[in-house]
Amino acid sequence: MKIEFIGIQTKIITTNDRDIVQFVRNALRENECELQDNDFVIIASKIISTAEGCQYKISDIKDIRQETYELAQKSRLDPRFVELVFRESDEIIGAVPGAVLALKNGILQANAGVDQSNSGGKEYYITLPRDPAETANKIHLQLEIELSVSIGVIIADSKTHPLRRGTSGFALGVAGFSPIIDDRGTIDLFNRKMNITTRALADNLVCGAEILMGESNEQIPIVIARGYEKMPVQTIIDVYENNEQMKMDPVQCIYMGPLWKK
Repeated sequence: MKIEFIGIQTKIITTNDRDIVQFVRNALRENECELQDNDFVIIASKIISTAEGCQYKISDIKDIRQETYELAQKSRLDPRFVELVFRESDEIIGAVPGAVLALKNGILQANAGVDQSNSGGKEYYITLPRDPAETANKIHLQLEIELSVSIGVIIADSKTHPLRRGTSGFALGVAGFSPIIDDRGTIDLFNRKMNITTRALADNLVCGAEILMGESNEQIPIVIARGYEKMPVQTIIDVYENNEQMKMDPVQCIYMGPLWKK
């Protein structure tokens, strides 16, 4: 088995590029890349956010709350940046110099996904896409219909992991396939039954794609993963329920569980 990752270089996206499906379609054509059955189309969240206008001019961020100043001091970040993190977060977990740890839509992430890099300019911050699952579904349906192929679509982002240096990829939203492979009940090489193992297929694919996408000026926001023999069928029809498979309750998490508020 061989899986190939194909980087799709594009122009710099702007807020004028509102039709993200058209942007992806044009990029594929310009790179002479024709989609095939079982391809995974992996798309960086930043171009989705830009197309959706999720950019905030720093000078426009006002009405900063007292808690923001306290957290800004602890994290050593601009209070305007931290205020936007507060607004984007479902819950603030804590902070260290350089970052605020927050929960957003069940995802534990630095700064709730708020970022300064590739935000459209030094005077802007950028947030995560508004609805990654729905956006992935929209792109999936339109590309499958227009190009007559059976594909999976992943909206990708990156984050850090406990006690590990550096970022790696993960899936914010998926469509067209099951993002989790359930190995429970299978037998290992030594005849031992697997009881708890599930594999994060979507996250693992994004990790491979991130090598090409990079984090700074690579200008490769789309990667095609090709060669996976059989795409896991999306057995859960509802878009959001299919995406919920990738999340877990904090109390069940090996990292968050011991620390979670009782």
